[in-house]
Amino acid sequence: MRYISMYQSFFDSSGLIRNIVTKNYYQLVSHFLDHTGVSFMNYGYAEVGLNYKTIILNDPDEPYRMPIQLYHHLASSVSLEGKDVLEVSCGRGGGAAFVNQYHHPRSLVGIDRTSRAIAYCRRQHHQPGLSFMEGDAEAIVFGNECFDIVLNVEASHLYCFVDTFFAEVRRVLRHGGYLLMADKRTSAEIPMLHHQIANSGLQVVSEQDISANVLQAIGLQQGLRIQMLQNLLPHHLTWLAIHLIGADGSHLANSLANDTSVYLSLVLRKV
Repeated sequence: MRYISMYQSFFDSSGLIRNIVTKNYYQLVSHFLDHTGVSFMNYGYAEVGLNYKTIILNDPDEPYRMPIQLYHHLASSVSLEGKDVLEVSCGRGGGAAFVNQYHHPRSLVGIDRTSRAIAYCRRQHHQPGLSFMEGDAEAIVFGNECFDIVLNVEASHLYCFVDTFFAEVRRVLRHGGYLLMADKRTSAEIPMLHHQIANSGLQVVSEQDISANVLQAIGLQQGLRIQMLQNLLPHHLTWLAIHLIGADGSHLANSLANDTSVYLSLVLRKV
């Protein structure tokens, strides 16, 4: 219980503190994951019920079905074929590689502020049109109107200034371009998110509560994920890692189940 309280306090702390601590934490996790081939860290998505599959995957991708399906859910919102795509906070690059292979954009750039993660992406993911570089969500390194689509998965809740992120996304998007975003918020934070979107110059095309789909995915993959983390990480880090993957009994799973948190899928358009 002491560790759970520490975890809750961490996510209830100020955005600036979360920003600093999270950056260092993901550098550390990347250190341990670097040679494992683990390319996904999101909670995943599954259709609720027995038929949880949403896409036919090539055999090598099947073990990563749940986190892939979250990207597929987002990427299917609009056509990416022939478009220039930017993923902000791409993590270990598995989502970017999937989108590039299955949804056929003209180009896809993944940026992340975790240098170890970007180094891993460059070693691991080699596809035509796909590239990775270090970059900050609140100071995107590209010029104005460079991209048709921006992806952002399970990252914005850790940003220090979400309104700055939205402003940067609007700046780099071409007219009529889209931000495809999936992330969690506490129920108390939802009005602030809506306020930030309303002031962003981005128009809401769709908003879905996919909490049940995320919980379904957590349940379907948690055993394998916990075992993997216990084998990889030092004992003193496994408690936090288990809570970060959202296993049953974690702060995330409990809050989604009792409706004190919501996991949203958003399609926003620059007009």
